[in-house]
Amino acid sequence: MTLLPIPPVDSATDPIGSAADLQQRWRALMQELGFGERLLRFVFVGPDRRLLKVLTDVEIGVRPSRRMIDGLMSRLSTVVDGLGDGHTVALLVSRPGRGGVSNNDRRWCAALTTAAEDFGVPVEPIFRANDEALVLVEPAQVR
Repeated sequence: MTLLPIPPVDSATDPIGSAADLQQRWRALMQELGFGERLLRFVFVGPDRRLLKVLTDVEIGVRPSRRMIDGLMSRLSTVVDGLGDGHTVALLVSRPGRGGVSNNDRRWCAALTTAAEDFGVPVEPIFRANDEALVLVEPAQVR
C-alpha cells in the first residue's frame, strides 16, 4: 500500500466531493496516526460540503453499546435538524493497534449506520483509523 503524504491541516475544510475526499479531510485532521484510546470522532458537514470547524470526540469501548449510540444519535438528530437542510455528520472510529478492518470495527460501523437510520441522522461514509491507516469501512464490510 502506498501511503499518501499527510495533507496540511488547513485543507481539512476543503470541499468534499467523494469518499476519497472525506478520507483526505480526516487525514488532515488526524495528522500523524497513533492512538492511545478508542474514540468515536464526529464533525458536521455543511451544505457547501465543507467540514464545520468543530471536531468532537466520545470515548468508546471495544464493542458498540446500543444505549450509548442511541443517545448520541438522538442528540445528533436534534443538532442536525437545528443546523438546517443539507447538513450531515462524518464519523470516524479511531483506536490503537495495527492491521486491517477488524470485526469490532465492522460492528461499530454497522451499529452507527443502523442507529443513524433509526434516528434520521444523515451520515457520510464511515472511516476507521488505527496506528497505521485511516480507511473507509465499505458498506459490504458492515455486517
